[in-house]
Amino acid sequence: MKAFGIALVAALALAAATAAGAGATNECHGIQRCIPVAGPWVVVPPHSTAEYLLTCPQGVVGGLDAQVTSRAVHVSFDGRLGAPVAPGTTTTRYSFFRAVSSSGAVQAFQPRLGCVPTQGGGGRSTVSARISPPGPSLEYRARIVVIGPSQVKFARVGCEPNETLVGAWHAIAFRTAKPPSLQHVSLVQATHRISGRRVVATATSTDALSVDAHAIVQVGAECGP
Repeated sequence: MKAFGIALVAALALAAATAAGAGATNECHGIQRCIPVAGPWVVVPPHSTAEYLLTCPQGVVGGLDAQVTSRAVHVSFDGRLGAPVAPGTTTTRYSFFRAVSSSGAVQAFQPRLGCVPTQGGGGRSTVSARISPPGPSLEYRARIVVIGPSQVKFARVGCEPNETLVGAWHAIAFRTAKPPSLQHVSLVQATHRISGRRVVATATSTDALSVDAHAIVQVGAECGP
């Protein structure tokens, strides 16, 4: 069993190193006045899904990309309905990424944004039709807590008074330029629960976690009108 664990860590490290050398990202490709924004490396559990909200420091999302530790990780984002498909209509100042893994091992992905100046739009969008149109797009709200060795941290986020909480998520991530050593994953644990109109996340870590891992936990709320 111990040998299996060592082999697993080695395999994950090799996958991470391969992904790191995969080449430049394309979130700003073909876009003028674009600011690239790199998110943290988000943990994707085996045969599961991870979600992460990444925000532009200014402007709106004009391009997206991601890096992964395995091609078994498939990344998408939630776009808003409306025409034309364009920054400020399909996207706003943030993007909600979703990564689905078909791998039997822990993986990670790094979401990336290309942010451009606001050029109109950016609000809620609906599509008219002869039957009932879909409701306004959801709003996503998130908080991040930094966690170090042997710590217990809490993070809370909620919807605005005029909104309804319709969903929640949490994510474990590492703020490093290169893919983290995925052996750190088991050193951080997180859960979330819904308490009234708020989502509360609890994050814990062991004393084996290095401060150089730059571990964080994001808790998020999906809010509807």
